[in-house]
Amino acid sequence: MVVYLANLEGSGLVFTYGLFGVQHDALTAEKKKYISELYTLLSHSAGRVDHLQDESHGVSRDEPRSTTFVAYWLKSADYEKWKNTEEVKQFWDNLPDDAGVWREVMTVPKSRYMFAANQHETSGLATLLGLKASSDEGYWRVYRHRLSENPDEHTDPEDTFTSPLVTVAKENGDSGQSAVDLAKRFNEIKLGRVKITKIPDNLLYCREGQRQPGLPQEELETWKEKLAPHALAWMNHLDTERNKNGVVSFTFNIGHEKPKATFEPAADLKLDTDAVAEANQLMYFLDLAHFEYSGRSFREHVKLRATTFEMYGPGGKHSENGKLSIWVELCVLKSGDLEAEYIGCREGTGLMLFENL
Repeated sequence: MVVYLANLEGSGLVFTYGLFGVQHDALTAEKKKYISELYTLLSHSAGRVDHLQDESHGVSRDEPRSTTFVAYWLKSADYEKWKNTEEVKQFWDNLPDDAGVWREVMTVPKSRYMFAANQHETSGLATLLGLKASSDEGYWRVYRHRLSENPDEHTDPEDTFTSPLVTVAKENGDSGQSAVDLAKRFNEIKLGRVKITKIPDNLLYCREGQRQPGLPQEELETWKEKLAPHALAWMNHLDTERNKNGVVSFTFNIGHEKPKATFEPAADLKLDTDAVAEANQLMYFLDLAHFEYSGRSFREHVKLRATTFEMYGPGGKHSENGKLSIWVELCVLKSGDLEAEYIGCREGTGLMLFENL
């Protein structure tokens, strides 16, 4: 089965990968202003900006409660230059204590980044890098192998990417790891600013995407009947069983296709979820081992993986002309690789639990 990986050839590749969000119980004029200004600032500098809303594909829809922009800079130096412009500093410094605005910005060398897709379609950072075909697929720990194929001076090739933390569900006094409670918390709004400049080593960030518009009817029915139930069960499991799987943060999202130059915060996606441009999940795990374990141990995910290969692998029903697009990108982060700030956000947003790390 052919898979398409990001082209990471060359030296000195260090990217900036930024998540920027606005929380809104209601899209007030003030919230719309934050969203529009943030998008305008990002689009003036980042090589790509994706627009997401916190909703789940195939699930009864409610009004979105947050807007997230995923921004990519091919060169981290370009992000640093943008961050220090007067316009960006004024926007960020002037936000009130109840703004509901946040950012999580990662600096990632190529040795700790991976992108893979089943179709020759670019998404995420691969839009700026391009793709190359590979047969490196179909076995557990494949992500580790792909990471090892792009060495650089930023990562020890012997690094196992193991977290210094363990969840309270797996606490073992002999492990030498500190226990952390990852139970989901979304309660009161915490006024003021929470800044995070230190995260536990080897935190794993992952973005997964599924694009479905334009599927032939037969293939769409295959997705609905044979794949979607397993996929939804898997995602819900990760979101609700965080201590079991080492999940620090998990959000469901639906992506807008190609935001317009004049951005309209209230622009809604079609209510027909079959026509939605792309479903996304954004997540952080304590480390790559927790991510691997969760995939191997949850029965519905094993079924999802096996059925996908059966349908789209060699000899499969949709192996030749299948249109379903599935992709994933991930980053392994060291302690100083991420800076985050949350201003007037709900407790438990993103990585806020690391405030007192």
